[in-house]
Amino acid sequence: MQASRPRRTSQPDVPWQTICWLGAAAGAWWFVQPGSPIPLVWTGFLAPLWICLLIRASVRAHSPLFLFLLCWICFTVTWSISLSWVRHVSVAGWLPLAAYSASYAALLALLMRWSLKRIRVVPISLLAGVFGLSLEYIRAEVLFDAWPFHLAGHAFWGSAVTGLAQWGGVWACSLLAFSVGGLGGAVLLRRTNRRWALESLLPATLLVLAMMLNLWPAQPVPGLVPVSILGLQTNLPQNNKMAWTESQQAEDVAEFIAQTRQGLSDADSVDLVVWPETMVPGIGFEPETLRLLDMCGPAGQSLARWPRELTQQAILSQVPWLVGTTTWTEVRFGDGRLVPERRFNSAALLDPDGGLHRVDKIFLTPFGETMPYVRAWPWLEQKVLDVGASGMSFNLDAAEEPAILDLQTTHAGDWSIAVPICFEDAVPSVTRKLCVSEGTTVVDLIINISNDGWFGDSDAGRASHAVSAAFRAIELGRPLLRVANTGESALVLPDGRMPAVLPVRESANLFVKVPRYEGTTFQARWGNWLPRLMLLIAVTIGVFSVRVD
Repeated sequence: MQASRPRRTSQPDVPWQTICWLGAAAGAWWFVQPGSPIPLVWTGFLAPLWICLLIRASVRAHSPLFLFLLCWICFTVTWSISLSWVRHVSVAGWLPLAAYSASYAALLALLMRWSLKRIRVVPISLLAGVFGLSLEYIRAEVLFDAWPFHLAGHAFWGSAVTGLAQWGGVWACSLLAFSVGGLGGAVLLRRTNRRWALESLLPATLLVLAMMLNLWPAQPVPGLVPVSILGLQTNLPQNNKMAWTESQQAEDVAEFIAQTRQGLSDADSVDLVVWPETMVPGIGFEPETLRLLDMCGPAGQSLARWPRELTQQAILSQVPWLVGTTTWTEVRFGDGRLVPERRFNSAALLDPDGGLHRVDKIFLTPFGETMPYVRAWPWLEQKVLDVGASGMSFNLDAAEEPAILDLQTTHAGDWSIAVPICFEDAVPSVTRKLCVSEGTTVVDLIINISNDGWFGDSDAGRASHAVSAAFRAIELGRPLLRVANTGESALVLPDGRMPAVLPVRESANLFVKVPRYEGTTFQARWGNWLPRLMLLIAVTIGVFSVRVD
């Protein structure tokens, strides 16, 4: 790698030209996000566009400071539009989150400008891939616990290149977007005349690999009976969830039960019923807790009513029910009220014989269930909540270890099920932790129960969560069934197909027959190896460039 002479560059753009380039880049970024006016099937063709426009602007901008500030402002505008749903959760957090997210595009612009002025040999497509994916990994999985929405690779969902995810995760799709964008930047900067083959090497390699992976898509094990599942999309308004009165609970849960009974009667046979996240009022199904509630008079009986009713429904239907619930453990009396030792966001599997199995959330949603970094000082966390999200309280605990549910069926055999709850399905490393042990995939099915009511009327937010989650099916080589309160509820197969999808914000049943898959994908075995490799290369390039200056 030579870095003795800087690349020759043309005259800098005047400010209004840089404004136009960066404004076009920010606009192109917005158009390829899930939920944008462009159909999902076309976003993959446009995914690299904003990257190549950003590179063109970064090299010809008048000064680094002007470039960073202008890029940050332009992308803050489009991020604030994409994140408009945050207003339903925290008005005070909406613009800061948009500004934070936009800073990564501005940092990418600075890194590309800096590297292209110092490094002559390394192709622009490789530099864009290395720096772009490194920054994306830092945002999505490193800082502030995780922020994995709106990744560059998400724009490819529904296209043939998503097969790359079984090799390198969603990160491989993002690497393709950044590298093709870098190739486009080289074309705009007229630097491909004698370097076309070199500039095309990384994008072409990734595209060939995607084509090869598509020749042998994941196939279900032949001759095995699929498991039949009835999922309930409840469409409970978030306002009800935030202040769920006893009378409203009675009305809503009775409706959910009736909807489930109707679904059971319409289907030939059902092996499992699934309800979304925290759809059962009360403080859980633990026998010790229910016995304690019996001693608390009418108030305690109210808290125990729906857990007992759901247990009875599973017994009557002779079908296991998997339901989302809040769980209090080690409950005691204190100061005239019930005090739990720990509180969990849980999924409870209710057996037809009255048995109970439970998994708890292992990864709390950043800024929704926990405050990254600030949580070490509870008094400060509460102060931040009072300012940014008045009325919310972060009182949930995370489970110490992942757990798997075992489902026994009459016709489809035994199934091992991982249950990522809500945001867990969007974070690649978290879902992998639930599904993989010592480099081997140990589950047959992934079922995500989610709320998504906090997106309000933003279907773009729901689409972002759904696309973020869908990549887990390809990465881990197992079907993913999402059952979400307000949608998008869907079945995603390991080859990327979605044979069943419910419309969002509608109350409906989703009946699916899920085939069984076997084997362990490269991504499942090795996890986030690709972005970590790119981060190592980025640091190496940076150190080398500084040393030769």
